[in-house]
Amino acid sequence: MDPETDWERMISLYIGHRVPEFALAMMIYPGTMRMMQPSMGSATLAHTAKLETRPHRRFQDGNDFLTAWMVDGLSSEAGRKAAERLNRIHLGVARRTPHLPGNFDDVDDFVYPLVLLATFGDRLQTSLGLPGTSENMKTAWHHWARTLFRLLERESGPLAGEAFPEDWNAMTEFAAKFDSRPYEQTEAGHRVATAMMDFFAERWFPSPLRPFGRDLTRYLAGERVCRLHGIGWLSPRRERVVRAFLKTAFRAQRLLPDYRTPLPERLRRTRYTNAQLRKLEA
Repeated sequence: MDPETDWERMISLYIGHRVPEFALAMMIYPGTMRMMQPSMGSATLAHTAKLETRPHRRFQDGNDFLTAWMVDGLSSEAGRKAAERLNRIHLGVARRTPHLPGNFDDVDDFVYPLVLLATFGDRLQTSLGLPGTSENMKTAWHHWARTLFRLLERESGPLAGEAFPEDWNAMTEFAAKFDSRPYEQTEAGHRVATAMMDFFAERWFPSPLRPFGRDLTRYLAGERVCRLHGIGWLSPRRERVVRAFLKTAFRAQRLLPDYRTPLPERLRRTRYTNAQLRKLEA
């Protein structure tokens, strides 16, 4: 396929038939820890409290957005409606939090999450010494992130006219600069990061393995982010165990056949009903 013209289909096929549900969780929770490095982001998430009090619902909502944008595609009705819904959510929260001015107005706070989503797989695999994303897929991911960026709105207006990194390399440079900024440690950041780490471990690991689940979350978030949020870092031995687990998982995935069932349908099979959610999050 030509990534300049077929990028939407390339992303859809890859996410729809190569990515397990567990991989979405690996992106959403450690990624959110990175996104809330600015104190305004952690304060907003702490205010809404959804990650702390309704984590199952928050995870399902996140899956809905990602599958609409990545599998259905940004040109689809589902993809456009998901962007419109997120815009409404952001503007609604902004109106309800006048004490947090500008919490949905910094352009960089919109660029960074999209860059993270686009580069997550490559960054993780290359950090483990494994082959990263192909050049064609890098181009496809850049088109995807830039197109979604232009569908979003900040508090003061649409982002369609704002600058976005011009290519893959510019995206990775932007992420590196964003991560290297000085950030302030906050109680809100610690509380939300702890809640996300605990939920990830409890959702995906049986009780005896939950300490490993927390270590995995820390590793995916990165040492600098973990220390910022005050959730600790791994000992060298525990870090080696996590790295060995991830290497084995990626190598196994390369050998396994594609999923015949698309990701949205696999997610529907494990989706909680509203009644189940109320019971879980009582």
